[in-house]
This record gives sequence, structure tokens and C-alpha cells, in this order.
Amino acid sequence: MFAGPKYFTSTRRAWAVLAFVALAFVATVPGAGAHALAPSLLELREQQGGEYTVRFKTPNKRAPGVDLEPRLPGNCLATEEKAAELVGTSVEVRWRVDCGTEGLEGLVLSVSGLDRSRTSALIRVVFADGRVAKGLIRGDASDFKVLAGQGVARSYLGLGFLHILSGPDHLLFVLGLVLLIVGTRRLVAAITSFTVGHSLTLGFAIFDVIRVPQQLVEIGIAISLAVVALELVRRDQSQKSALRRRPGLVSFGFGLLHGLGFASALREAGLPTAEIPQALLFFNVGIEAGQLAFIAVLLGVIALLRKTPVPHPWVERGAAYTIGSLAVFWVLERSAALF
Repeated sequence: MFAGPKYFTSTRRAWAVLAFVALAFVATVPGAGAHALAPSLLELREQQGGEYTVRFKTPNKRAPGVDLEPRLPGNCLATEEKAAELVGTSVEVRWRVDCGTEGLEGLVLSVSGLDRSRTSALIRVVFADGRVAKGLIRGDASDFKVLAGQGVARSYLGLGFLHILSGPDHLLFVLGLVLLIVGTRRLVAAITSFTVGHSLTLGFAIFDVIRVPQQLVEIGIAISLAVVALELVRRDQSQKSALRRRPGLVSFGFGLLHGLGFASALREAGLPTAEIPQALLFFNVGIEAGQLAFIAVLLGVIALLRKTPVPHPWVERGAAYTIGSLAVFWVLERSAALF
């Protein structure tokens, strides 16, 4: 017998609760961090006679006890001491190496510690003749073979995809919308508005049209989660809030805020001016691909759970309280970092 709309809604929310439990676990694992840590950047520029200048840029904020370290081929020997300096929210280390007549092409670069930090690193090698090799490495694929002519698209597409899926605060907001909004059309409209909002501010922030301190942005993202959680547990439904009456409009506003958070990842990557348009496009496509993959998994499990017993109301309420608790914790944690 076909399950009615009320049953389907209960089952859909039950599935969202199960998905949330997994995300909450990831978010609270030591070293995982409440916000996706920005990628590192390893850049080598060929000068002459097999010499390269090396720049390794990594976020000052990192998982406790984890050190990221570039690994160069054995034929590349340092010719000067490493010099480190704090640049904004990142640490930059610069030095020179001599790779001899063998050079770098066809050899392997890597960064140790990516698996434990659960982050990624962009690799960029600029040869003296203008050719460029680019790529993205992560903990489970930490080797990059230097081959000139590799494009921007694959690197930044993967960066955007990994960034959204490793950012529990962003995914929990999407999950909150799924828990809150009843009706496929209204949910699609809200998710679309969220996408448009963060796409706009992502572009504006990268081109320096707007600039907001990253710590304030992260606090705002946590507050947006708290707002959704409060709405989920509100008992008096006689007067609908703006989030229930106009979910698309409110989601758009929160999307503007989350877009500023996404922009930090691209800034940390140290984009050359010529790469910004392509990188921005594919990074944003990667974010949307990750977000849609997350929602697709939600819908897939919904289908599997349609024949299961209807859950007790406390299950959904418990999920809302957990979202709210994490949101308040992140607000306090991120606010304390200001002092």
C-alpha cells in the first residue's frame, strides 16, 4: 500500500536525522574542526639552471598536533635556509632549491600530513618557458606527478567538492533546511536560493568587491545554524516565522553569508590573477556538485526508509537540539578566537 504524504514526511525527516548523526560525529572528532580548513599551496617557479624558488603556504589554523611538510624529489637540494612569515591567516615558507639538469618534469611532489589534517593542497609548478603544471592532492592521493599543460578545471572542481563535503557547518545548514521545509518544490526553491546567494558573495569576495573579516563570517555561519535549530524546536506554529513563510528568501540571505566562508578557501590558495575567472567557476561548480551529492544521498535513503515504522517525535527534536548545541558551541568557540 502506498504511504501517504504525512508518512513520507516523517520518514524523510527520520532519514535526515540518521544523516545528521553521522555528520555530528565527524564534526566532533578531535582535529576534525567545525569548519573546513582551507587548502595549502605548494608553488615552485623555475629560475635558471635547474633552480626553483619554493613557496609553501598553509593556514595558520590547523588540526592540533599535525604538521604539513612539502616533500620534494631527492635531486632537489636546498640552496638557502627556509624563511617563514605570517601573512594574514596563513604561514608562508620560502626557500630555493637546485634540482640540477634533471629538473622536475615527470617527478613526484607531495605534502605529508594531509591524511591526518583531513585537508588538501594545491600544487603549482611554473617552468621557465611559461608552461604550468597544476593539481590537487589530498590524504588518500598525496602524490602529484609533474606534467606541464594540466588545466585549472580539474584542480578547482575537486577543491570545491572536497571543501563542501569536509565542512560540517555548511552541510548541517542544508540538513536543517531538509528537516524544516515540507514539500519538494519549497525545498528545491530554498536550496536554489541558497546556491544563488553563496555564488554571488563568493564572486564578490574573490574580486575584493566586498571584504569581511573571516572570523566574523564563521561566527555568522554558526549563528545561521542556531536560527534554523531554534525554528525546528519552536512549539507555537500558529504564527509562521519568516523562515517558514519565505524559506527561499531567508535561504538566499544565509547563502550570502556562507559564500563569504567559501571564499576563504580560494584566497588561501593564492590564486594568480589570470586564473581567477576559471578557478572561481570550477570551484563553485565543485561546491554545487558536493552539495547535490549530499542531497542525493538524503533522497536515496528516504526511498529506502519509506516502509519503516514512523519514528517517535523525540527523534527529530533530538536532532534539532543537537544542531543547536553544536551551533552555540561554534559561536562561543569562534567568538573566543577574537580575543
